[in-house]
Formats: sequence, C-alpha cells, structure tokens
Amino acid sequence: MTKKRLLAIAMLSGVLLSVAWIGTMALAPLMLVAFVPLLWVEDYISHNNENKEFLSSAAFCYSYLPFLLFTLSNTYWISMATPVAILVPFFEACLMALTFHVYHFTKKVSNNSVGSYFFLLLYWILFENIQFNWDLNFPWLNLGNSFANYPFLVQWYSITGMEGGSIWILLVNIFVYLWLRKKEKFTPNSLSLNIPEKRLFGKYLEGVCLLVVLLIPIVGSAYMWYSYKEENTQKATVVIAQPNLDPYTEQYELSPYEVTQRTLNLISPYMDDEVDYVLMPESAIQEYAWEDHLDKVPSIEELNKFVNRWKKAEVVAGLSSKRKLAQGEKTPAARKIRGSIDEYYEACNISVDIPRSGLIEDFQIHHKSVLTAGVEKMPFSKYLSFMEKLALDMGGTVGSLGVDKDMVIFTSKTSGKKIAPIICYESADGNYIRKFTKEGAQALFVMTNDGWWGDTPGYKQHFSFARLRAIENRRYVARSANTGISGFISPRGEILQRGKYWEEKALKQTIALQSKLTFFAANGDILTRPISFIAGLLLAYSVIIRKTKKQEKQK
Repeated sequence: MTKKRLLAIAMLSGVLLSVAWIGTMALAPLMLVAFVPLLWVEDYISHNNENKEFLSSAAFCYSYLPFLLFTLSNTYWISMATPVAILVPFFEACLMALTFHVYHFTKKVSNNSVGSYFFLLLYWILFENIQFNWDLNFPWLNLGNSFANYPFLVQWYSITGMEGGSIWILLVNIFVYLWLRKKEKFTPNSLSLNIPEKRLFGKYLEGVCLLVVLLIPIVGSAYMWYSYKEENTQKATVVIAQPNLDPYTEQYELSPYEVTQRTLNLISPYMDDEVDYVLMPESAIQEYAWEDHLDKVPSIEELNKFVNRWKKAEVVAGLSSKRKLAQGEKTPAARKIRGSIDEYYEACNISVDIPRSGLIEDFQIHHKSVLTAGVEKMPFSKYLSFMEKLALDMGGTVGSLGVDKDMVIFTSKTSGKKIAPIICYESADGNYIRKFTKEGAQALFVMTNDGWWGDTPGYKQHFSFARLRAIENRRYVARSANTGISGFISPRGEILQRGKYWEEKALKQTIALQSKLTFFAANGDILTRPISFIAGLLLAYSVIIRKTKKQEKQK
C-alpha cells in the first residue's frame, strides 16, 4: 500500500471527527466510528514495518493531519477574538497526535495483543484529564461534549459526567474495529495486515461486546429520560436579558448609563411582582469598579432602583472589578496600586447579586475561577512571571485575573433560594460546575458574552454545553448571553426557550428549584482519575520494558 493511500485512510478519521462536530454537532453519532480508520492505519504500520518502511514517529505523523482537520474546522473561530489564538488548533492537534503515538508505542511493546487496543482509551482519557487541569486548560473538544445536542442518549451523564461519554465513544470505536478486522474484505491479504490467526475472542464475541457497549448506555438513558421526575418544591421566575451589544464597538462606545438603560428597556415588559431574578450577561455593567464600593456604582444604583419597583426581584449581572488585597498580600494575579508602597489589587471578572437593600455588606460576589489561558491568565506564571504583562487584552484587563478560593453560592436574603453564578468559560468545565450543586445551588445561572467569536460554531457549541451541565446536575439552567444564545434548559437537557443570535431579546420562565444531588454532583468524575493513574503506570512500564529489550539486543 502506498503511503498516500494510507494517509487518505487516516484522513477519513479527520473528516468523520470534523463532520460529527461542526456547527451544532448534529451528526455526533459519527463519533462512534470516527477513530476506526486511524486504528486501521496504526495496525497496518505496526504489522508491516519489518523492513523499517515507516519512521518511529509514523503514528504521530499519520494522525496529526486528521486531528488538525478536526481541531481547525471546529476551533478556528477562537482567532476572531485574538489572532494569535489560531495557534490553538495546531497545538491541540499536536497533543492528540502525541496521545495516539504513545498508544502506538505501548501497543508495540505489548506485541500488538488484542487487549492493547484498549490502551488508546487509557491514554486518551489521561489526555482529557490533563486538558481540564493544567494551565493550558482547553476541554472544549473533549469527546463526550459531542453529544450535547443528543440529551435523550446521554442522561447517564448524571452518573458519570461528560467524561463518561468520552469513554463510551472510545469503547464503541474499539469494538467496531475489533469486529470489522475479522472481516476478510476489511483486512484482505493483499494489504498484508498480517493479523495473527489465533483468536483470543470467540467467533461472535466482538459483535456481542459491541452491541452491549453500544446499547446499554442508550437503553439506560431512555429509561432515565422517561422515569425522571423533578422535585415539585420552590419555584423561581427568571427574566433573562440579551441586550445584543457588539463587543467590538457598541459595548465600549456607549456610556455605561446607555448600556444599562438599553437592558432595562428590554426587560421592562416582562417584569411583575412574581419575578424573583433578573439575569444579565457577563458584561452587563460597564463600570470598572472597586468591589468595596459597588454600592456607589451608578449603573448598579440604577438597577437597584429598577428592581425595587417590584415585590421581590433581585439582579444577577456581570462586570469587571478591582479587588483590593490586604496590606502586603501578593497573589499570583496581584498588581501594584499606583503610587502605593506595599498595596496590591487584583483585576477580576465577577458576577454580582445586587441586594434589594443596596447595602455593600449585602452584595454577593463570585469571581470567575475557570480562566481562559492567554486571555484571562498567564499560563505557567510561576515560571514565566516576567511575561505576565504579555497576556492578551480582552475585556479591559491584561494579565491574570483574581479567582475565588472557595465556591460562592448566591443565596437570596428574603427567600433563601440558592443559585450558581457561572461565568462564561466556567460552563465548559462540568467537574467545576458540579461543586456549586454540591454546595447547595438549586439552579444554574450562566452569564456570558459570546459575541467575540462572531457568527461561528463557537457560540452554538457553548450554548449546547449548558445542556450537559443541566443533565449532570439535574438543575434548570438559565443562560444570559450578550449576543446569543440566551435561553432556559430543563434538568433533562431540553431547551425550553431560546433566543436567536445577534438580536435584542428578553425571555421569562418559571423554573423549579432542585435540591437532590446526582451521583456525579455528589462524587465527581470517579472514572477519569483511576484511568489516568493506570495510564501513567502503563506508560512507565512500557518505557522500562522497551529499554530492557534494547539492552538485551545490544548484549
């Protein structure tokens, strides 16, 4: 087989991955077979390299272009916010190809046994775990996210979280390949795949395993969908604002007063004495304010006067703030107060619950704590502190932002209702969001400003991720996006209402506040860590075995 043909087969994986994800992820089921061509190519390389026809890096090289097609077609829009971010798809594809290469390396060490195909699952989950937890966190393309618009199929995310979906996708791909590779047409002798004839699996076992792995989650999800009953407890009536301010022009050209009035004019027709919350987007308040003087901010005073015209309404909104640190305190995000000797502050992206009393001691503040690398935090600042000021400008601040040390739940002073104030990128991290629920949040309020990306798949996918957060936590989601998509989502991931992109819109919905914890909310992702640990041990073992074999050959 020519190398061009081999690359063409590998690129089929890139096409399947891209088509499954692109736009609204409408063809997500293709993910269940997207890795099969790459598994075939890797097998061919492993079994046809006796004459050193392929480089030791062949698995990396043949998988990089398919993964680049996947990452570039689905995250190119990041560069609309900051041009240098066009490097992200190339870097992400490199990490994916490296993961695939490590799988190839370990599979060779194990002499290409049938069980070695499952090493891909171990290493891929390790890779996705790293994506959540290191300074270059970018879990956007984690495989389990792809089924965000198929809530009927993934109700079991309330047990496993989104990473359970990644495991499911990889398992199905592996069993599809194991089943197909027994077919003569799939592995003809003319292509010299040279798969050992000895069967470790029975004649039909691969097909049976495939059906079990494929159908049990689907059947279980269907049962959970129809049997789910929400708690009929407290209700909350929420009005959402989508002011539709162009983040590159209007948002900063209009005065803070004009921005506030535009929002108030939008929501006024929906207000009455039954409204509990008015939810505004991430950048609803345009003053860059000190947190200990929020009660003196003109826009906040105007909002407070507005909601006090009704019986119980509270405002939850987003803004940029400055948090003064204690004398001499210096955090990784600290900036020196101009003219001071030993005083520092942090720039922050916050959501705030504006109290009806208007008193500063009654304000509740959540600081965005899942930050976007390069935009809101300097990656590896401990080692690259001299580059802190080179962090990209987006939203009026540069350098790393201040974060919360503990989870902050907004609790109504009058009714005791508890909501999770989630800001933008935080909603992509399911394990972070479930901590709000564990701390008592009864509904999830998402504030974001997705207009930076223009009319691209980015804002559509971001909205879809909120459906997964609803399922994982069995909580209603209210989502206010400056330019769209705003909406309400049920605990089953159903879209109850949604606005359109790039339109002024207000929505109103009464939601039921839920208190029961899902298994995932209570325990977190119990699969990823042990799998990652096993993957780490397996890699270390493979390196040792490979080194030992080399030493034996030299002797």
